[in-house]
Amino acid sequence: MKKTMLLALAASMLLSCFAGCSGAQQSAPASSAPAASGAAASSAAPSQADPAPGGKKTKFSATFLQQEWHGDPNNMEIMQRLADEANVEIDWQVYPSATWPDKKNLLLAGGDLPDVFYMNAVNTTDIAKYAPQGMFLDLTELVAQYCPRLSKIFEERPSYKNVCINPDDGKMYTIARGVERSVQYTQALMYINKSWLDQLGLAVPTTTDEFYSALKAFKENDMNGNGSADDEIPFSFHLSYNAPKLDFSPLSLFGAFGYVDVEGSTTPHFVKDEKGELVYVAMQPQYRDAIAFYSKFVQEGLWDAEGFTTQNTSVLSAKGNNAEPILGSFMAFDKSFIIPEDRFDDYVIVEPLAGPDGTRNWLYHGASNGNVNGTQFVMSVAAKGKEEGIMRWLDAHFDGKTSMELFLGPIGITLTETDSGMVDYIPTPSGMSYSEFRYGNAPVHVPCAIQGSDWGKSIQVMEEDRNKLEIAEEHYLPYSKQSSLFLIPNQEESKWLLSRAKDIDQYVSKMQVKWLTEGGIEAEWEPYLSELEKLGIGEYYDMVKVMMDRMAS
Repeated sequence: MKKTMLLALAASMLLSCFAGCSGAQQSAPASSAPAASGAAASSAAPSQADPAPGGKKTKFSATFLQQEWHGDPNNMEIMQRLADEANVEIDWQVYPSATWPDKKNLLLAGGDLPDVFYMNAVNTTDIAKYAPQGMFLDLTELVAQYCPRLSKIFEERPSYKNVCINPDDGKMYTIARGVERSVQYTQALMYINKSWLDQLGLAVPTTTDEFYSALKAFKENDMNGNGSADDEIPFSFHLSYNAPKLDFSPLSLFGAFGYVDVEGSTTPHFVKDEKGELVYVAMQPQYRDAIAFYSKFVQEGLWDAEGFTTQNTSVLSAKGNNAEPILGSFMAFDKSFIIPEDRFDDYVIVEPLAGPDGTRNWLYHGASNGNVNGTQFVMSVAAKGKEEGIMRWLDAHFDGKTSMELFLGPIGITLTETDSGMVDYIPTPSGMSYSEFRYGNAPVHVPCAIQGSDWGKSIQVMEEDRNKLEIAEEHYLPYSKQSSLFLIPNQEESKWLLSRAKDIDQYVSKMQVKWLTEGGIEAEWEPYLSELEKLGIGEYYDMVKVMMDRMAS
């Protein structure tokens, strides 16, 4: 595992292994912006390589996957500046990210393709399935011809380039994000309302039984003092099986019984244990025991049932921002995503709980690959004849300062630049969360590049990153005994993942939510294991083991 790396870098630097996206923008055109200091400036191409203004605009269509906080790309200053620099006009096809998978399948099957699949609109399994059919263009020569900034980054950071290469044929169909943020290796944080505990004379829970007792007390008492004991939500989270968000998942709590479960990855329920061995969590007796234990929480109304169905974190945030406090405990990337600043002091961290035999386990999020991953840009066959303009537009993403603005928002709107050249953050407007402020002005999840050494040198470390790194180092990393997986399947593996593995994944998810909400896992456990064997879990395990070994070589 990479725990030691995160501990070493937790102060201000972020790991040298890409995985996110970064961006920032200024009010002046990119060509006239002052160069950023440090590594952020190294990606800037010579001015003669920039596209000349004027001439006929290249017009093309591109997807924009709109998360709940996102603004309209047509109104984002950074997106307009990119278009002006590359002399392009973009027909944005905006889709809610939560409903995109179904729409994507229709588009791919019907052949009615946008010119550009943007913002991770297609994934590696889609590439493996459709690239051999000629649906996506090989970008290898196009990058070399039209993308001097990106070419330089590939030369300096071969690990980033390798993520963009298709393992089947060695071609480049995708451009990933390359934002180094060690915070991405951390997992969900757990908070509890300390002011409510104090009212009840209870300590912060350290065991699963103490957690149950605290939630029970939250439910049975009028904790907010409004005269009703019915509006308190003892514990809330976000676990939609259609759009999993691991940073808000209650499955981290399964670690008290031996293994944290993982949803939302390329290969759900597979983890690497502390010995480096591959484990399929959803067949382990510890998994059975965890579900049997937490099922009583759900059935007694201690867990927020809506957490299993909502696809938007904003639903959880609305509960945290309710006029009267109603949240007793919750899971989150950071509490700033859920509760207003004036309630920060009321909520404290709950460390990994000890289970019946004293086990305490949390997840190290290796599947993030530090945030150097993704298929943020893919050009479809529909773009033939438009390649030059589109690729020049892509290359504009990799100007150092533009990358910052794409990830964090424009200088002058969400960011400010000090006399020393350090980029810092403009205070979030009153009545708005930082996510609303940032996502309203920046696409965030797009091709871009920020080096780990830029943070704390030319870009102020994000407050949420500093907070979470400190919390993770002190409270969670000592118990991070297993890791999720970062895997890139080849063509044959992708076919299997899209067919037989999908059947297994859906069956396991269906049974998991059934058992958590209705109970019955003990009686149905053996038939469940038999069904997994029939569906091909042995072959699934062997295939994931091959992928894991290949990625480690």
